[in-house]
Amino acid sequence: MIADSIKNLIWGFPTVLIITAFGAYFTFKSRLYLPKNIFAAFKTVFSSFKKSKTNGISPFAAAATALGGTVGVGSIVGVGYGIAVGGAGSVFWMWVCSFFGMGLKYAEVRISLKDRLRSGSENYGGAPYRLKKLGYGGMSAAFCLLCTLCSFGTGNVAQTGAVASFLRQAGVPPAAIAAVSGFAVALAVFGGRERISSLNAKILPAASALYIAVCLAVLAANAEGIPRAFGEIFSSAFGFAPVAGGFSGAVISAAVKEGCARSVFSNEAGMGSSPLAHATSEGDPETQSAFGVFEIFFDSFAVSTLTAVCLLSCRTEDISSAFSSVLGQIAPAVFGALTAVFAFAAVISWCYYAECCLFCLFGSRKAVFIIYRLAFSACAAAGAFLPADGIIAVSDILNAGMMVPNMFLLYRCRSEINQTR
Repeated sequence: MIADSIKNLIWGFPTVLIITAFGAYFTFKSRLYLPKNIFAAFKTVFSSFKKSKTNGISPFAAAATALGGTVGVGSIVGVGYGIAVGGAGSVFWMWVCSFFGMGLKYAEVRISLKDRLRSGSENYGGAPYRLKKLGYGGMSAAFCLLCTLCSFGTGNVAQTGAVASFLRQAGVPPAAIAAVSGFAVALAVFGGRERISSLNAKILPAASALYIAVCLAVLAANAEGIPRAFGEIFSSAFGFAPVAGGFSGAVISAAVKEGCARSVFSNEAGMGSSPLAHATSEGDPETQSAFGVFEIFFDSFAVSTLTAVCLLSCRTEDISSAFSSVLGQIAPAVFGALTAVFAFAAVISWCYYAECCLFCLFGSRKAVFIIYRLAFSACAAAGAFLPADGIIAVSDILNAGMMVPNMFLLYRCRSEINQTR
């Protein structure tokens, strides 16, 4: 497939090296913000959960929207896809990219939240606004265009397509899936940013807690497979796999590519997407940066890692099958419901991101937003008929394109991180 060939070319070692180098640079630039303050980030998250908003969007609601964009099907179906293509070792390289991704996310949230634009009772900000302020209008427009395209791919069809694929296997007609998906998304996005953030703040905590509880139950029931799972992760990460009969450069290459691609697809570090949501809140940059660190920790080291270990310990590429070991016949229904919730949260979060970019390009022209929301809802319906694997490959290409202007901004404003600690 052409999309796969392009993806493999883009997600070669140069891209992986750039992401890791930027992440390592900002991790040390922020004086090891991550290891020193990870518990403070947790405290900030849980204390903010209890605070009500005073004006505009609350810090927790903005963070929940950003988290909704990260903990989508990329943390569930995408992990299985990564293991299938890159082997168990891809999980290790996902950890590496995600560790440095926390420093990268801290920096991009912190830098992007400077010079937020106030319009009425709402805030706007993020990479395109900062780029425009610095005089890079072309890059700002490119970021907005790429983000809008990503909202249709990474943030919409990739999510709804994965859910539709599962539901089709369960015997649900594609037309019914399309109708429900399109209607549900339209109902949410036509309510504007406040409805989107409010929905995410309500549905994500409960769905995440239930998913983690089921994964832990699966691991408890298959405890004998856990050591083997970690053994496969570490051996395959460095090119050793039974199928290769020893060391294989191809094994390690596939593991690195897929691990880092899954990391970015899942937690979005380096893309500049979630700072768009953080910038809309009433929270200060330090609070929202702490949320950014928490997002990656929760997404990559909690949800994605639990998914991967469950898959490997149960020797399956389908997390629904793993759920069956503890939930029996109701496993498909529980898995389907949870996947649908995570996908829905990701879809509406990406609409949120794109609308922030559209405001940067067109201001408050209502016609632009109506047309976009109609097209976005139609894409949600189209996901019922499109192949999931091809969508993920195209999404990876768009993700890489979106990183270019964002990484330029981080490089351009790198000295600002010195001033924050």
